[in-house]
Amino acid sequence: MPFERNVNNKFVLESVYRFIAYLMLSFGVLLYYFPMPLHFQHYVVSIFSAAVFIAILCVFVLAKHKFTRHQIKQIVFVLDLCVVAAVLSAVHLSFVFSGLILASFWYLSTSFNKISFVGYSLGFLCAVMTFYISAFLFFGFENYFEDASIYLTIYSFICFAACFGVTNYFNKKALKNLTTTKDYYQDQMNRYIQFSNQLSRYAPLQLWQSIMRGDTQAKIDYKRKRMTVFFSDVIGFTQLAEKLIPDDLAFVLNDYLSHMAEIAKRYEGTLDKFIGDGMLIFFGDPQSRGVEQDAKHCIEMAIAMRQQMHVLRERWLKMGFPELHIRMGVSTGYCHVGNYGSDYRMSYTLIGHDVNLAARLQAAAHPDEILIADETYRLVKDEFVCVPKEPMQLKGLSEPIRTWQLIDKYTGIRSDLQQWFDYEYKGFHLLLNLDEVQHYEYQQLLDVLEQMRQRIQTQQDLTTEQGIARLDASDEVQDSDSKLSGFESDKV
Repeated sequence: MPFERNVNNKFVLESVYRFIAYLMLSFGVLLYYFPMPLHFQHYVVSIFSAAVFIAILCVFVLAKHKFTRHQIKQIVFVLDLCVVAAVLSAVHLSFVFSGLILASFWYLSTSFNKISFVGYSLGFLCAVMTFYISAFLFFGFENYFEDASIYLTIYSFICFAACFGVTNYFNKKALKNLTTTKDYYQDQMNRYIQFSNQLSRYAPLQLWQSIMRGDTQAKIDYKRKRMTVFFSDVIGFTQLAEKLIPDDLAFVLNDYLSHMAEIAKRYEGTLDKFIGDGMLIFFGDPQSRGVEQDAKHCIEMAIAMRQQMHVLRERWLKMGFPELHIRMGVSTGYCHVGNYGSDYRMSYTLIGHDVNLAARLQAAAHPDEILIADETYRLVKDEFVCVPKEPMQLKGLSEPIRTWQLIDKYTGIRSDLQQWFDYEYKGFHLLLNLDEVQHYEYQQLLDVLEQMRQRIQTQQDLTTEQGIARLDASDEVQDSDSKLSGFESDKV
Protein backbone atom coordinates (compact mmCIF):
# COMPACT_ATOMS: atom_id res chain seq x y z
CA MET A 1 0.00 0.00 0.00
CA PRO A 2 1.24 3.58 -0.66
CA PHE A 3 0.89 4.55 3.00
CA GLU A 4 2.85 1.51 4.12
CA ARG A 5 5.57 2.27 1.59
CA ASN A 6 5.78 5.86 2.82
CA VAL A 7 5.96 4.73 6.43
CA ASN A 8 8.78 2.38 5.54
CA ASN A 9 10.60 5.22 3.73
CA LYS A 10 12.50 6.98 6.50
CA PHE A 11 13.09 10.17 4.51
CA VAL A 12 9.39 10.59 3.71
CA LEU A 13 8.44 9.79 7.29
CA GLU A 14 10.80 12.36 8.76
CA SER A 15 9.72 14.99 6.24
CA VAL A 16 6.01 14.55 6.97
CA TYR A 17 6.64 14.46 10.70
CA ARG A 18 8.77 17.62 10.57
CA PHE A 19 6.21 19.45 8.39
CA ILE A 20 3.43 18.72 10.89
CA ALA A 21 5.63 19.77 13.81
CA TYR A 22 6.56 23.08 12.16
CA LEU A 23 2.90 23.70 11.33
CA MET A 24 1.86 23.08 14.94
CA LEU A 25 4.58 25.41 16.24
CA SER A 26 3.55 28.16 13.83
CA PHE A 27 -0.08 27.82 14.82
CA GLY A 28 0.92 27.94 18.50
CA VAL A 29 2.67 31.28 17.94
CA LEU A 30 -0.42 32.69 16.24
CA LEU A 31 -2.56 31.39 19.10
CA TYR A 32 -0.24 33.11 21.59
CA TYR A 33 -1.09 36.51 20.10
CA PHE A 34 -4.80 35.78 19.80
CA PRO A 35 -7.08 37.85 19.96
CA MET A 36 -4.65 40.68 19.22
CA PRO A 37 -4.48 42.00 15.67
CA LEU A 38 -1.88 40.07 13.68
CA HIS A 39 1.05 41.88 12.09
CA PHE A 40 3.98 40.87 9.93
CA GLN A 41 6.23 39.87 12.85
CA HIS A 42 3.62 37.35 13.97
CA TYR A 43 4.13 35.44 10.71
CA VAL A 44 7.92 35.47 10.97
CA VAL A 45 8.02 32.03 12.65
CA SER A 46 5.83 30.52 9.92
CA ILE A 47 8.00 32.01 7.19
CA PHE A 48 11.20 30.98 8.96
CA SER A 49 9.88 27.43 9.52
CA ALA A 50 8.96 27.10 5.85
CA ALA A 51 12.41 28.30 4.81
CA VAL A 52 14.11 25.87 7.19
CA PHE A 53 11.90 23.01 5.98
CA ILE A 54 12.87 23.72 2.36
CA ALA A 55 16.54 23.94 3.38
CA ILE A 56 16.31 20.55 5.10
CA LEU A 57 14.78 19.01 1.98
CA CYS A 58 17.62 20.43 -0.07
CA VAL A 59 20.14 19.01 2.37
CA PHE A 60 18.57 15.56 2.08
CA VAL A 61 18.28 15.63 -1.71
CA LEU A 62 21.32 17.60 -2.87
CA ALA A 63 23.92 16.99 -0.17
CA LYS A 64 23.42 13.28 0.46
CA HIS A 65 26.37 12.47 -1.81
CA LYS A 66 28.64 15.07 -0.20
CA PHE A 67 27.93 14.32 3.45
CA THR A 68 27.46 11.15 5.41
CA ARG A 69 24.12 10.33 6.95
CA HIS A 70 25.50 11.10 10.40
CA GLN A 71 26.66 14.55 9.27
CA ILE A 72 23.26 15.28 7.72
CA LYS A 73 21.58 14.38 11.02
CA GLN A 74 23.80 16.89 12.84
CA ILE A 75 22.91 19.64 10.34
CA VAL A 76 19.18 18.92 10.56
CA PHE A 77 19.34 18.90 14.37
CA VAL A 78 20.91 22.38 14.38
CA LEU A 79 18.24 23.72 11.98
CA ASP A 80 15.42 22.20 14.06
CA LEU A 81 16.87 23.77 17.17
CA CYS A 82 16.95 27.17 15.43
CA VAL A 83 13.22 26.86 14.65
CA VAL A 84 12.48 25.98 18.28
CA ALA A 85 14.55 28.97 19.44
CA ALA A 86 12.57 31.29 17.13
CA VAL A 87 9.29 29.93 18.52
CA LEU A 88 10.45 30.40 22.13
CA SER A 89 11.47 33.96 21.31
CA ALA A 90 8.07 34.61 19.71
CA VAL A 91 6.10 33.40 22.75
CA HIS A 92 8.47 35.13 25.19
CA LEU A 93 9.29 31.84 26.93
CA SER A 94 5.69 31.21 27.94
CA PHE A 95 6.11 28.76 30.79
CA VAL A 96 3.76 25.89 29.81
CA PHE A 97 4.13 26.14 26.05
CA SER A 98 7.92 26.54 26.17
CA GLY A 99 8.40 23.73 28.66
CA LEU A 100 6.35 21.28 26.62
CA ILE A 101 8.16 22.30 23.42
CA LEU A 102 11.57 21.68 24.99
CA ALA A 103 10.44 18.34 26.47
CA SER A 104 9.01 17.20 23.14
CA PHE A 105 12.10 18.29 21.21
CA TRP A 106 14.41 16.51 23.64
CA TYR A 107 12.33 13.33 23.43
CA LEU A 108 12.28 13.38 19.63
CA SER A 109 15.98 14.17 19.25
CA THR A 110 17.00 11.32 21.57
CA SER A 111 14.50 8.86 20.05
CA PHE A 112 15.35 9.25 16.37
CA ASN A 113 18.86 10.66 16.24
CA LYS A 114 22.21 10.15 17.89
CA ILE A 115 23.69 13.62 18.22
CA SER A 116 27.35 14.11 18.98
CA PHE A 117 28.76 16.54 21.52
CA VAL A 118 29.83 18.82 18.68
CA GLY A 119 26.28 18.76 17.33
CA TYR A 120 24.81 19.71 20.69
CA SER A 121 27.36 22.48 21.16
CA LEU A 122 26.83 23.94 17.70
CA GLY A 123 23.06 23.63 18.02
CA PHE A 124 23.02 25.41 21.38
CA LEU A 125 25.15 28.24 20.00
CA CYS A 126 22.95 28.68 16.90
CA ALA A 127 19.78 28.49 19.02
CA VAL A 128 20.96 31.25 21.36
CA MET A 129 21.89 33.44 18.40
CA THR A 130 18.51 32.81 16.72
CA PHE A 131 16.66 33.54 19.96
CA TYR A 132 18.31 36.92 20.52
CA ILE A 133 18.20 37.96 16.87
CA SER A 134 14.46 37.16 16.72
CA ALA A 135 13.82 39.00 19.95
CA PHE A 136 15.87 42.00 18.85
CA LEU A 137 14.34 42.31 15.38
CA PHE A 138 10.73 41.21 15.86
CA PHE A 139 9.45 40.20 19.31
CA GLY A 140 11.23 42.33 21.90
CA PHE A 141 12.54 41.44 25.36
CA GLU A 142 9.52 42.15 27.58
CA ASN A 143 6.85 39.97 29.26
CA TYR A 144 8.98 36.83 29.65
CA PHE A 145 7.65 33.78 31.54
CA GLU A 146 4.11 35.11 31.71
CA ASP A 147 1.14 32.78 31.79
CA ALA A 148 -0.38 32.32 28.35
CA SER A 149 -4.05 32.15 27.53
CA ILE A 150 -6.09 29.10 28.41
CA TYR A 151 -6.38 28.31 24.71
CA LEU A 152 -2.61 28.09 24.26
CA THR A 153 -2.26 25.96 27.40
CA ILE A 154 -4.87 23.47 26.20
CA TYR A 155 -3.34 23.50 22.74
CA SER A 156 0.10 22.87 24.24
CA PHE A 157 -1.05 19.74 26.08
CA ILE A 158 -2.91 18.50 23.00
CA CYS A 159 0.20 18.90 20.87
CA PHE A 160 2.34 17.28 23.56
CA ALA A 161 0.03 14.25 23.74
CA ALA A 162 -0.13 14.04 19.95
CA CYS A 163 3.66 14.21 19.76
CA PHE A 164 4.08 11.29 22.14
CA GLY A 165 1.26 9.31 20.56
CA VAL A 166 2.54 9.69 17.01
CA THR A 167 6.11 9.04 18.10
CA ASN A 168 5.14 5.84 19.90
CA TYR A 169 3.12 4.72 16.89
CA PHE A 170 6.01 5.18 14.50
CA ASN A 171 8.42 3.65 16.99
CA LYS A 172 6.26 0.54 17.16
CA LYS A 173 5.96 0.57 13.39
CA ALA A 174 9.72 0.87 13.03
CA LEU A 175 10.24 -1.89 15.58
CA LYS A 176 7.85 -4.13 13.68
CA ASN A 177 9.65 -3.40 10.41
CA LEU A 178 12.97 -4.03 12.10
CA THR A 179 11.71 -7.37 13.44
CA THR A 180 10.41 -8.33 10.01
CA THR A 181 13.72 -7.36 8.42
CA LYS A 182 15.65 -9.28 11.06
CA ASP A 183 13.51 -12.38 10.48
CA TYR A 184 14.01 -12.06 6.74
CA TYR A 185 17.78 -11.83 7.01
CA GLN A 186 17.78 -14.61 9.59
CA ASP A 187 15.93 -16.83 7.13
CA GLN A 188 18.36 -15.85 4.39
CA MET A 189 21.28 -16.60 6.69
CA ASN A 190 19.81 -20.00 7.58
CA ARG A 191 19.38 -20.78 3.88
CA TYR A 192 22.93 -19.62 3.24
CA ILE A 193 24.21 -21.87 6.03
CA GLN A 194 22.24 -24.82 4.66
CA PHE A 195 23.57 -24.23 1.15
CA SER A 196 27.08 -23.83 2.56
CA ASN A 197 26.80 -27.10 4.46
CA GLN A 198 25.58 -28.88 1.36
CA LEU A 199 28.25 -27.41 -0.91
CA SER A 200 30.99 -28.02 1.66
CA ARG A 201 30.50 -31.77 1.24
CA TYR A 202 31.82 -31.51 -2.31
CA ALA A 203 35.12 -29.93 -1.23
CA PRO A 204 37.67 -30.65 1.51
CA LEU A 205 36.55 -29.30 4.87
CA GLN A 206 39.78 -27.40 5.46
CA LEU A 207 39.57 -25.77 2.02
CA TRP A 208 35.98 -24.71 2.58
CA GLN A 209 36.78 -23.19 5.97
CA SER A 210 39.79 -21.39 4.50
CA ILE A 211 37.63 -19.89 1.74
CA MET A 212 34.98 -18.79 4.25
CA ARG A 213 37.63 -17.07 6.37
CA GLY A 214 39.04 -15.33 3.29
CA ASP A 215 42.44 -17.02 3.53
CA THR A 216 42.04 -18.77 0.15
CA GLN A 217 40.69 -17.38 -3.10
CA ALA A 218 38.82 -19.41 -5.72
CA LYS A 219 41.28 -18.76 -8.53
CA ILE A 220 43.89 -20.71 -10.48
CA ASP A 221 46.84 -20.72 -8.12
CA TYR A 222 49.25 -23.18 -6.53
CA LYS A 223 52.24 -23.28 -4.21
CA ARG A 224 55.11 -25.61 -3.36
CA LYS A 225 55.00 -27.12 0.11
CA ARG A 226 56.44 -30.07 1.97
CA MET A 227 53.52 -32.36 2.69
CA THR A 228 52.59 -35.90 3.70
CA VAL A 229 50.45 -37.83 1.21
CA PHE A 230 48.27 -40.85 1.98
CA PHE A 231 46.73 -43.37 -0.44
CA SER A 232 44.47 -46.30 0.46
CA ASP A 233 42.68 -49.00 -1.47
CA VAL A 234 40.38 -51.94 -0.70
CA ILE A 235 41.80 -55.24 -1.95
CA GLY A 236 39.40 -57.29 -4.03
CA PHE A 237 36.75 -54.63 -4.38
CA THR A 238 36.76 -54.87 -8.18
CA GLN A 239 36.06 -58.61 -7.99
CA LEU A 240 33.43 -57.94 -5.34
CA ALA A 241 31.59 -55.65 -7.75
CA GLU A 242 31.02 -58.63 -10.04
CA LYS A 243 29.44 -60.71 -7.26
CA LEU A 244 27.17 -58.23 -5.46
CA ILE A 245 24.07 -56.48 -6.69
CA PRO A 246 24.47 -52.69 -7.08
CA ASP A 247 22.52 -51.89 -3.89
CA ASP A 248 24.71 -54.12 -1.72
CA LEU A 249 27.85 -52.84 -3.40
CA ALA A 250 26.80 -49.24 -2.80
CA PHE A 251 26.06 -50.02 0.85
CA VAL A 252 29.49 -51.57 1.44
CA LEU A 253 31.29 -48.74 -0.36
CA ASN A 254 29.44 -45.93 1.42
CA ASP A 255 29.80 -47.67 4.77
CA TYR A 256 33.55 -47.93 4.26
CA LEU A 257 34.05 -44.40 2.91
CA SER A 258 31.91 -42.73 5.58
CA HIS A 259 33.88 -44.31 8.42
CA MET A 260 37.23 -43.55 6.82
CA ALA A 261 36.26 -39.96 6.02
CA GLU A 262 35.23 -39.45 9.65
CA ILE A 263 38.65 -40.70 10.78
CA ALA A 264 40.37 -38.34 8.31
CA LYS A 265 38.34 -35.45 9.73
CA ARG A 266 39.28 -36.44 13.27
CA TYR A 267 42.99 -36.23 12.45
CA GLU A 268 42.57 -33.00 10.43
CA GLY A 269 43.57 -34.50 7.11
CA THR A 270 42.52 -32.85 3.85
CA LEU A 271 40.39 -35.39 1.98
CA ASP A 272 41.25 -34.68 -1.64
CA LYS A 273 39.11 -37.19 -3.46
CA PHE A 274 37.55 -40.64 -3.55
CA ILE A 275 38.94 -42.79 -6.34
CA GLY A 276 36.40 -45.59 -6.50
CA ASP A 277 37.14 -47.49 -3.30
CA GLY A 278 40.43 -45.61 -2.86
CA MET A 279 41.14 -42.38 -1.01
CA LEU A 280 43.70 -39.59 -1.44
CA ILE A 281 44.35 -37.61 1.74
CA PHE A 282 47.14 -35.14 2.43
CA PHE A 283 48.42 -33.20 5.42
CA GLY A 284 50.02 -29.76 5.34
CA ASP A 285 47.58 -27.55 3.46
CA PRO A 286 45.56 -25.40 3.88
CA GLN A 287 46.22 -26.04 7.59
CA SER A 288 49.53 -27.31 8.92
CA ARG A 289 50.98 -28.07 12.34
CA GLY A 290 54.49 -28.44 10.97
CA VAL A 291 55.94 -31.12 8.71
CA GLU A 292 56.73 -33.54 11.54
CA GLN A 293 53.35 -33.23 13.25
CA ASP A 294 51.56 -33.54 9.91
CA ALA A 295 53.39 -36.81 9.24
CA LYS A 296 52.58 -38.16 12.69
CA HIS A 297 48.91 -37.26 12.33
CA CYS A 298 48.84 -39.06 9.00
CA ILE A 299 50.38 -42.21 10.49
CA GLU A 300 47.96 -42.15 13.43
CA MET A 301 45.11 -41.81 10.95
CA ALA A 302 46.37 -44.81 8.96
CA ILE A 303 46.52 -46.96 12.11
CA ALA A 304 43.00 -45.88 13.09
CA MET A 305 41.74 -46.77 9.61
CA ARG A 306 43.32 -50.20 9.81
CA GLN A 307 41.67 -50.82 13.17
CA GLN A 308 38.32 -49.58 11.87
CA MET A 309 38.64 -51.89 8.89
CA HIS A 310 38.82 -54.85 11.28
CA VAL A 311 35.50 -53.79 12.79
CA LEU A 312 33.87 -53.26 9.40
CA ARG A 313 35.16 -56.58 8.08
CA GLU A 314 33.63 -58.52 10.99
CA ARG A 315 30.32 -56.75 10.51
CA TRP A 316 30.27 -57.38 6.78
CA LEU A 317 31.07 -61.07 7.31
CA LYS A 318 28.07 -61.38 9.62
CA MET A 319 25.94 -59.77 6.91
CA GLY A 320 27.12 -62.35 4.37
CA PHE A 321 29.60 -60.21 2.44
CA PRO A 322 33.06 -61.51 1.48
CA GLU A 323 36.13 -60.67 3.54
CA LEU A 324 37.77 -57.39 2.53
CA HIS A 325 41.16 -55.94 3.45
CA ILE A 326 42.80 -52.56 3.09
CA ARG A 327 46.29 -51.50 2.06
CA MET A 328 47.86 -48.09 2.50
CA GLY A 329 50.87 -46.07 1.37
CA VAL A 330 52.35 -42.88 2.87
CA SER A 331 55.03 -40.56 1.52
CA THR A 332 56.43 -37.16 2.55
CA GLY A 333 58.04 -34.60 0.28
CA TYR A 334 57.61 -31.41 -1.70
CA CYS A 335 54.42 -31.14 -3.77
CA HIS A 336 52.58 -28.46 -5.68
CA VAL A 337 49.16 -27.90 -4.11
CA GLY A 338 46.44 -25.50 -5.20
CA ASN A 339 43.62 -24.96 -7.66
CA TYR A 340 44.01 -26.63 -11.05
CA GLY A 341 41.69 -26.44 -14.03
CA SER A 342 39.97 -23.39 -15.50
CA ASP A 343 37.96 -20.42 -14.31
CA TYR A 344 34.83 -22.38 -15.19
CA ARG A 345 35.73 -25.56 -13.30
CA MET A 346 38.67 -26.05 -10.98
CA SER A 347 39.82 -28.69 -8.53
CA TYR A 348 41.83 -28.29 -5.35
CA THR A 349 44.47 -31.04 -5.40
CA LEU A 350 48.20 -31.67 -5.35
CA ILE A 351 50.73 -33.08 -7.80
CA GLY A 352 54.32 -34.20 -7.51
CA HIS A 353 56.75 -37.09 -7.17
CA ASP A 354 55.63 -38.02 -3.65
CA VAL A 355 51.99 -38.25 -4.72
CA ASN A 356 52.96 -40.92 -7.23
CA LEU A 357 55.24 -42.58 -4.65
CA ALA A 358 52.41 -42.87 -2.11
CA ALA A 359 50.19 -44.43 -4.78
CA ARG A 360 52.92 -46.93 -5.74
CA LEU A 361 53.53 -47.85 -2.07
CA GLN A 362 49.83 -48.49 -1.61
CA ALA A 363 49.77 -50.76 -4.66
CA ALA A 364 52.80 -52.72 -3.37
CA ALA A 365 51.47 -53.19 0.18
CA HIS A 366 50.11 -56.51 1.43
CA PRO A 367 46.61 -56.86 2.94
CA ASP A 368 46.20 -54.65 6.05
CA GLU A 369 49.75 -53.37 5.60
CA ILE A 370 50.89 -49.76 5.83
CA LEU A 371 53.98 -48.97 3.76
CA ILE A 372 55.74 -45.66 4.36
CA ALA A 373 58.57 -43.99 2.49
CA ASP A 374 61.98 -43.44 4.04
CA GLU A 375 61.40 -39.68 4.36
CA THR A 376 58.23 -40.29 6.36
CA TYR A 377 60.01 -42.84 8.54
CA ARG A 378 62.64 -40.26 9.55
CA LEU A 379 59.88 -37.99 10.83
CA VAL A 380 57.91 -40.59 12.83
CA LYS A 381 60.50 -43.18 13.90
CA ASP A 382 60.64 -41.88 17.48
CA GLU A 383 56.96 -42.62 18.14
CA PHE A 384 56.10 -45.52 15.85
CA VAL A 385 57.38 -49.07 15.47
CA CYS A 386 58.49 -49.72 11.89
CA VAL A 387 60.10 -52.72 10.21
CA PRO A 388 62.46 -52.19 7.26
CA LYS A 389 61.52 -53.79 3.96
CA GLU A 390 63.70 -54.80 1.07
CA PRO A 391 64.28 -51.93 -1.39
CA MET A 392 61.46 -51.98 -3.94
CA GLN A 393 61.60 -51.27 -7.63
CA LEU A 394 58.31 -49.45 -8.07
CA LYS A 395 56.61 -48.78 -11.37
CA GLY A 396 57.55 -45.44 -12.87
CA LEU A 397 60.60 -44.95 -10.63
CA SER A 398 64.12 -45.46 -11.92
CA GLU A 399 65.80 -46.31 -8.62
CA PRO A 400 64.80 -48.83 -5.93
CA ILE A 401 63.00 -47.20 -3.02
CA ARG A 402 63.68 -47.97 0.61
CA THR A 403 60.40 -48.55 2.44
CA TRP A 404 59.22 -49.39 5.94
CA GLN A 405 56.27 -51.37 7.21
CA LEU A 406 54.40 -49.52 9.94
CA ILE A 407 53.50 -51.84 12.82
CA ASP A 408 51.94 -49.66 15.52
CA LYS A 409 52.49 -46.66 17.71
CA TYR A 410 55.09 -47.01 20.42
CA THR A 411 53.44 -45.81 23.62
CA GLY A 412 55.66 -47.27 26.34
CA ILE A 413 52.52 -48.47 28.12
CA ARG A 414 52.68 -51.76 30.02
CA SER A 415 50.75 -54.65 28.52
CA ASP A 416 48.33 -54.67 31.45
CA LEU A 417 47.25 -51.15 30.44
CA GLN A 418 46.81 -51.92 26.75
CA GLN A 419 43.55 -50.58 25.33
CA TRP A 420 43.45 -52.35 21.96
CA PHE A 421 43.47 -56.13 21.36
CA ASP A 422 43.38 -57.69 17.92
CA TYR A 423 44.13 -61.42 17.85
CA GLU A 424 43.16 -63.62 14.94
CA TYR A 425 43.61 -67.38 14.53
CA LYS A 426 41.85 -70.11 12.59
CA GLY A 427 38.33 -70.29 14.00
CA PHE A 428 38.99 -67.46 16.47
CA HIS A 429 39.12 -63.67 16.20
CA LEU A 430 39.21 -61.31 19.18
CA LEU A 431 38.85 -57.59 18.54
CA LEU A 432 38.60 -55.40 21.64
CA ASN A 433 38.83 -51.63 21.93
CA LEU A 434 38.50 -50.58 25.57
CA ASP A 435 38.27 -46.92 24.59
CA GLU A 436 34.77 -47.58 23.27
CA VAL A 437 33.57 -49.79 26.14
CA GLN A 438 31.53 -48.14 28.89
CA HIS A 439 32.35 -48.90 32.52
CA TYR A 440 28.98 -50.58 33.12
CA GLU A 441 29.70 -53.02 30.27
CA TYR A 442 32.85 -54.48 31.83
CA GLN A 443 31.00 -57.23 33.74
CA GLN A 444 29.09 -58.28 30.63
CA LEU A 445 32.36 -58.63 28.72
CA LEU A 446 33.89 -60.62 31.57
CA ASP A 447 30.88 -62.97 31.56
CA VAL A 448 31.20 -63.54 27.81
CA LEU A 449 34.94 -64.19 28.07
CA GLU A 450 34.37 -66.58 30.98
CA GLN A 451 31.80 -68.53 28.95
CA MET A 452 34.31 -68.75 26.10
CA ARG A 453 37.04 -69.91 28.48
CA GLN A 454 34.82 -72.59 30.02
CA ARG A 455 33.73 -73.84 26.61
CA ILE A 456 37.35 -74.06 25.41
CA GLN A 457 38.30 -75.83 28.64
CA THR A 458 35.47 -78.33 28.16
CA GLN A 459 36.56 -78.96 24.59
CA GLN A 460 40.13 -79.45 25.78
CA ASP A 461 38.99 -82.00 28.39
CA LEU A 462 37.13 -83.96 25.71
CA THR A 463 40.16 -84.10 23.40
CA THR A 464 43.47 -85.94 23.70
CA GLU A 465 46.83 -84.40 22.93
CA GLN A 466 46.58 -85.96 19.47
CA GLY A 467 43.26 -84.18 18.88
CA ILE A 468 41.16 -87.38 19.26
CA ALA A 469 37.98 -87.34 21.33
CA ARG A 470 38.46 -88.99 24.72
CA LEU A 471 36.33 -92.05 25.79
CA ASP A 472 34.69 -91.91 29.19
CA ALA A 473 33.88 -94.99 31.38
CA SER A 474 30.48 -95.65 29.82
CA ASP A 475 31.95 -95.50 26.35
CA GLU A 476 34.64 -98.06 27.38
CA VAL A 477 32.02 -100.48 28.86
CA GLN A 478 29.89 -100.25 25.73
CA ASP A 479 32.98 -100.88 23.64
CA SER A 480 33.89 -103.99 25.72
CA ASP A 481 30.35 -105.38 25.47
CA SER A 482 30.33 -104.93 21.73
CA LYS A 483 33.66 -106.73 21.42
CA LEU A 484 32.41 -109.62 23.65
CA SER A 485 29.19 -110.04 21.70
CA GLY A 486 31.16 -110.08 18.52
CA PHE A 487 33.47 -112.78 19.91
CA GLU A 488 30.53 -114.98 20.94
CA SER A 489 28.90 -114.69 17.55
CA ASP A 490 32.15 -115.72 15.88
CA LYS A 491 32.36 -118.71 18.22
CA VAL A 492 28.87 -119.91 17.33
